[in-house]
Amino acid sequence: MRVKAGADWEPDREALLAGLREFARTMKRAPFRNRFGLRGVSAFALYWFLRRVQPTIVFEVGVWRGFSTWLIEQAAPQAELHCLDPIFALESWLSRWKIGARYRSPHAHYSMQDFSCADIAKLAAGRERPLAFFDDHQNKLPRLLQCRAAGIRDIVFDDNMVRPGTHRSLEDERLDAESRAVLEREVEAYEIFPALWDVDFHESGLDISEKGLGFPVDDELRALHGERKWHSFVTYVRLR
Repeated sequence: MRVKAGADWEPDREALLAGLREFARTMKRAPFRNRFGLRGVSAFALYWFLRRVQPTIVFEVGVWRGFSTWLIEQAAPQAELHCLDPIFALESWLSRWKIGARYRSPHAHYSMQDFSCADIAKLAAGRERPLAFFDDHQNKLPRLLQCRAAGIRDIVFDDNMVRPGTHRSLEDERLDAESRAVLEREVEAYEIFPALWDVDFHESGLDISEKGLGFPVDDELRALHGERKWHSFVTYVRLR
């Protein structure tokens, strides 16, 4: 398993900065600013990986208000998009609860089924580059193995940190000898997106201290710099 993290990203600095500036311009068209979940550099991480992989079909698992749905459409506009979240069964209740602005795409296929229950293999069959994005706070190793069974080799995971939380991350599994052996067998590339600026955040049960790559802070990037503490260790996995 080839691991890329932290300073391993230094050779990509120029491409990352160019991509970040493009992303900052893209964010000016966002339907709303995400207050929770994927935001800042972590939102850029998803954008970066999608732009690089250029998937032909994307499975978004965990949708909530739909910010990442919009982001996927910006990064991979030609991809067929399937959005899966059991919360869609409560859509009318969410309207009454007033969770705020939502984005629902007229081009996406929505399902209240869980990824593990939907016929993902059938949908992905024959597609050149299927990709799954998980922001669902479920244990990540089972999700990885479900992708393997469905024929999906490109995966992006949000919230892949080592800490007590809502789920076991792949970083948790790398600390376990048996699970690490499974990852070594299944995974070709494992890339944890870096902090672009220093992060020192200790609130709301989060303990994040990361040395950043020291990117500039100018008018174009100031809003993204302001959200740097929401670093969620977005990780790209390419299966063998």
